[in-house]
Amino acid sequence: MIFRSLVRGPFQRAARTTAKHALRQVVRKLSPAQPGPPPSTWRLDRDAGGELRLDGTKLETLFERYGSPVHVVDGARLKENAARFIARPPGASKGCEVYYSYKTNPVPGVLRLLHDMGVGAEATSPYELWLANRLGVRPEGMVYNCPAKPEASVREAIALGIQLLNLNARQEIAPVAAMARTLGRRPRVGIRVAVPHGISGQFGERIDDGSAFNAFAEALACPELNVVGLHAHLNTEIATAGELAAFLSAILEFSDRLRSELDLELQIIDLGGNLACPTVSHKGALAARLEVALGHQAAPRAPAAVLTIDDYVKQVMITIEKHYQAVGRPAPRVFAEPGRAMTADSQMLLCRAGQVRDADASGVASVVLDAGINVAESLRSEYHQLFNLARRPDAPLRHYRLTGPTCTLGDTLYPFVELPELKLGDGLAIMDSGAYFVPYSTCFSFPRPAVVLVEGGRDHVLRRAETFEDMVALDGPLAGAG
Repeated sequence: MIFRSLVRGPFQRAARTTAKHALRQVVRKLSPAQPGPPPSTWRLDRDAGGELRLDGTKLETLFERYGSPVHVVDGARLKENAARFIARPPGASKGCEVYYSYKTNPVPGVLRLLHDMGVGAEATSPYELWLANRLGVRPEGMVYNCPAKPEASVREAIALGIQLLNLNARQEIAPVAAMARTLGRRPRVGIRVAVPHGISGQFGERIDDGSAFNAFAEALACPELNVVGLHAHLNTEIATAGELAAFLSAILEFSDRLRSELDLELQIIDLGGNLACPTVSHKGALAARLEVALGHQAAPRAPAAVLTIDDYVKQVMITIEKHYQAVGRPAPRVFAEPGRAMTADSQMLLCRAGQVRDADASGVASVVLDAGINVAESLRSEYHQLFNLARRPDAPLRHYRLTGPTCTLGDTLYPFVELPELKLGDGLAIMDSGAYFVPYSTCFSFPRPAVVLVEGGRDHVLRRAETFEDMVALDGPLAGAG
């Protein structure tokens, strides 16, 4: 019995390994890797030597000045995205009023550039409200949406006289009214609502169970509050015209009810954010496990299948204006709070291959990068396009598993990816790092990278790289320090 179990174990493992390798080969043959969008999608090109460039700047040269890894912001793309959100679409009488979601990429240099383009600030925390004020954003350019607002920050928002103070739950109404009474101010407030079939719970009051209606009724009964707005995020990705149409329909239907039953003519409809980035694909836990098991990368979503900024703004404005024309009432102001759709594709994370191992029996080589989940946590659940910074002539395509430098098995960025052959020290560009990469980054074993702006062939620092001293700056004296 003991001998039989000892023999069976190794043989079974060997059989499973053989079967897995055979299955991988079949899957790769039947479903070969699909190429993603070309570098030109992100305004990148290659010079005669195969070096990847942005506005004439060789990305590889940035390592020499700023180290690796490093975030690179494309100033021209960032300005282009802002202009597209602000523009009045054809067929509409006006455009959206735009407030950038600070939490998405809270780098002051990025925020300043957006504010110079006429974009306001959408803050979801006391820190972000403070930062907007510190950056010189005028109160009429601020929206405050924190789900659990500390009393001091509410007092600050009321005292400043910001554009819109959105209340996340009915429980906020009485305390905010009391603060307003104490300060002798009448703040402009909105109520956050959750549409039917949308994600709710911690965000907003539900429309379909009557909670949202009751919250508006209670707020309107408070003379200290100037109830002017309705605020809503879908709380999940908006990628198609159909998804946006359903969201708008629910909001407009509820706004009609507020008018007919509470005599509330909304001055502002705040549609939040949630517009998808076309070149980023969500990857569920099952898909990630299949990548590992099958040694095969699922095809990313086609960018053409996702609403563009222009189409989003056009559909929003025309839908709302036509609705209000049909009911014979003036259309309210329309606020948008874009995050990832504004900045994701305007930034990339450059890194290097710190270790390249030979391929295993299934033909997959392991590469350890100098950037991991400490600075690219989003890659656990999203697919981001990847490019070699230098393209060698006739370099064969290889299969790789890309991991990060932190000492944990969970630091896997790409379980399976096909790339031109990599060598030690080669540079890679991880695209679309402008949404949540920076705020989600940590000092887990390594300092955080610099953020650099490239525009018109020139580059300069927006945020310097963190140092070891920065990592312990808040701690008490180090043992043995002189």
